[in-house]
Amino acid sequence: MPSRTPKPILIVFALMILTALALAFGVDVTLVDRAGIRMELPPAIAGWSGRELRYCHRETCPKREFFLDELPGDRTTCPTCGGPLHNMSKEEYDALPKDTGFIKSRFESADGRTLFVAIVLTGRERESIHRPERCLTAQGFKLEAREVVDVPIEGREPLRVMVISTQRSWDTPTGPATYRGYYAYWFVGQERETPYHLERMFWLAWDRVLHSVAHKWAYISVSGTRDAEGAYLDEIREFIARLHPSIVL
Repeated sequence: MPSRTPKPILIVFALMILTALALAFGVDVTLVDRAGIRMELPPAIAGWSGRELRYCHRETCPKREFFLDELPGDRTTCPTCGGPLHNMSKEEYDALPKDTGFIKSRFESADGRTLFVAIVLTGRERESIHRPERCLTAQGFKLEAREVVDVPIEGREPLRVMVISTQRSWDTPTGPATYRGYYAYWFVGQERETPYHLERMFWLAWDRVLHSVAHKWAYISVSGTRDAEGAYLDEIREFIARLHPSIVL
């Protein structure tokens, strides 16, 4: 069962990080390649149909995004321009270490609602994951609020997920337009899950200093449209509760 933050964490967190930094170059650390998640998103989740995405990075390509199931034959080559296809956008590819694991799908419900699910898995350098807020801000989103939501999952304690309310505005020929969305995420390690980036860093330092190992961590996100009535929180709970058993080991 995933562990929650230990009570002394606020006291020892700074000490653990300082110790980890002091010992980083003096302790032999074993890199553990086993991940706590499955790098495969299901094609369907309780009324939602998912389609995995691929991206062309050529700036001259007239179509930069494809669904994997619409690619005939060779799924590694762009059918429009002949360039290579990637499982992440060019912006993501440029920002992340090249051995980062990545998968993204778009899910659509029977009534036309859409959301996106992505999994980021650290590579050997363990530098593939950072605070999601940084990326959202860089993409032009305004972060309006943050809250931790409990997701009930059968047979275990509730999963805690961070939910960010986002907003982005842009100009159109008919005037300004605004998109209001949500971005829900949590981190998964070896038998540990947390919605907090600092807690993930604590466990990373803990394992390095006390056990001389560096586990892979994954960062799972679910994003969609935020309605004014707040029903999106129920959508998050219901979707993640069904997604979790299919990807977390």
